[in-house]
Amino acid sequence: MTILDFRCLTPFLIVASAPIVIMLTITVSRNYKVIYSFSLFMFLAAFLSLFIVLPHKFEPLLVIDNFSILMLGTVYCVGFLITILSYIYLNQQGGEREEYFIILFVATLGASVLITANHFITFFLGLETLSISLYVLVAYLKTRDYCIEAGVKFLVIASVATSFLLFGMSLIYALTGTMSFKGISSAIALSGFSPLLIAGSGMMLVGIGFKLALVPFHMWTPDVYQGAPAPVSAFIATISKGSVLAIALRFFFEIRGYQYNSIIFIISALAILSMFTGNLLALKQTNFKRLLAYSSIAHLGYLLIMLLTGTTDGLQAAIFYLISYMITTLGAFGVISILSVCERDAEDIEDLKGLFRRSPWIAIVLSLTLFSLAGIPLTAGFIAKFYLALAGLKSGLWVLVISLIINSVISLYYYLRVIKTMFSVSERTDQINIPAIGNIVLAIIVAGILFLGILPSFLTDIISGFSSLN
Repeated sequence: MTILDFRCLTPFLIVASAPIVIMLTITVSRNYKVIYSFSLFMFLAAFLSLFIVLPHKFEPLLVIDNFSILMLGTVYCVGFLITILSYIYLNQQGGEREEYFIILFVATLGASVLITANHFITFFLGLETLSISLYVLVAYLKTRDYCIEAGVKFLVIASVATSFLLFGMSLIYALTGTMSFKGISSAIALSGFSPLLIAGSGMMLVGIGFKLALVPFHMWTPDVYQGAPAPVSAFIATISKGSVLAIALRFFFEIRGYQYNSIIFIISALAILSMFTGNLLALKQTNFKRLLAYSSIAHLGYLLIMLLTGTTDGLQAAIFYLISYMITTLGAFGVISILSVCERDAEDIEDLKGLFRRSPWIAIVLSLTLFSLAGIPLTAGFIAKFYLALAGLKSGLWVLVISLIINSVISLYYYLRVIKTMFSVSERTDQINIPAIGNIVLAIIVAGILFLGILPSFLTDIISGFSSLN
């Protein structure tokens, strides 16, 4: 390997070395604050190392391009904030908590490999590294029966989905004789979609659809979101789904899937089903985590629009939407993490009753995140949906854009219902004490939502220079 190779792999080496150092440290002495501080330092170091990374290809397995660098930077920033929320959350649980950060880094490493994968081998290794880590994180609080239950459900269903994904890859390899995205693209361009290739692509779609929680592969999502610790649910909703969507973007644009009518029809159907199913099932939810789970299903349906545009505008709109969604969702789960107690998470909507009187700051933060998810003007969510709809209209995707608008209106009901609960009168008068670091995280999220909603050009200018898929 050359010096350039090591330079470009620096973020991966930092993230991969963190769990090793933590394990060695634990064998000497357990110190929760030291491990937490070290974890923050390593996430920060991984992010800063991206500034020395240059576009480079590790043929045929990995490709580090501008798109990869942008997505890796987003993942490390969100991972940094999730680490802080995890510290606040686990601080109330007691017991041995240091291993949590080991698994968190391993999951982040899997997400990093996924984002840069350009081959079925790295695609599968990154996905499995991420997935296996999530099984453990979901069931991490072994004193809670429903955490174990959620972890087992996730393990069983994810294993079935992985088998579909792997079988689909094997069928495509049997036909094309290659596992690199570029080679598969060339084979499809020469021979088109044969029955065997259609079968393989369909099986891969099942696996990816499960990871993204698209309808009808969404059944695991509400149970896992509800059962997992709040910071873990935040990780699944942001970094996990973001990294899978990144590899789906790369593969879909590489094979030019937007040129085939059959693929356009299937993805359009998945998008519309996900939008309506997610929003309609969220209407009557009384559990806030489950509500956010169904909301995420709808949002992934919105994001499928950009796959069919086949344009640079669509890709840039998708990146902006994804970053905005990750920041906003992190804010919602961040509030749950801060409000949770040792015995249980603050996951019922009734737990939020009278929140404005007890803690006006948290109520305002949560209201802002919900406004952004709903797409209210002056928030990041509004600009994200506007760009997505504009890219869809330019590509003639009228049905999908109209579905997006209709479902955005439907979602207003359940988001406003939560806000109404927070501002209603409650018998509870106890004040909520928020750690200073928790207030800083919430302030960063609020600033991000408002900044992207008022001055979106700052991020769009960055995306326009870093959104190329090479």
